[in-house]
Amino acid sequence: MSYGRTAQILAKQVGLFHGLNPEDVAKILSKGMTMHVRKGETIFYKDTTGNMMFVILEGQVGVFDGEKPIATLTAGDMFGEMALINNAPRSATAIAVTDTNLFTLSEEIFQRLLTKRVAVRILLNIVATLSKRLRETDRKLKEIETRAG
Repeated sequence: MSYGRTAQILAKQVGLFHGLNPEDVAKILSKGMTMHVRKGETIFYKDTTGNMMFVILEGQVGVFDGEKPIATLTAGDMFGEMALINNAPRSATAIAVTDTNLFTLSEEIFQRLLTKRVAVRILLNIVATLSKRLRETDRKLKEIETRAG
C-alpha cells in the first residue's frame, strides 16, 4: 500500500509528525496500524495499562475522568502518548464521539523499528504536546482561582 499522499498530509497536519518529512511519515504509517472505532465505543479505560498511542485521522474522541469530560479531540490530535513514555496506568478514558479512524503506534514499534532520528523527533513532539496541555491546564486553574477568590 502506498502512503505517499496521506503521508504528505499527515506530515503537515499532525503534531506527532511535525519536523518529519513525508518519507519518514510513510515509513511510520507502514509500521503502525489503523483502526476504525464506532461512535460510543471505548478505546481505553482509565487506570488500565497500555503500550499504544493513537492519532485521530478522522472523527472525534472524548477524553473522560469518570463521567466528567476533560477534552474532545479531533483529526490530527494524538492521545494515549504517555504509554510510550512510561508504564503508568492510563489517566483517563477515551471514547469515540463519532465514528473515528485512528492510527496506532505501539511501544514496540516505537522502540525497535523507528530510526533514532525519527524516534527523537516524535518524542520531542510528544513533549511539546504535553507541555501545551499543561500550560492550558494551568491557565484553566488560574481562571478558577480568580473566579473563586
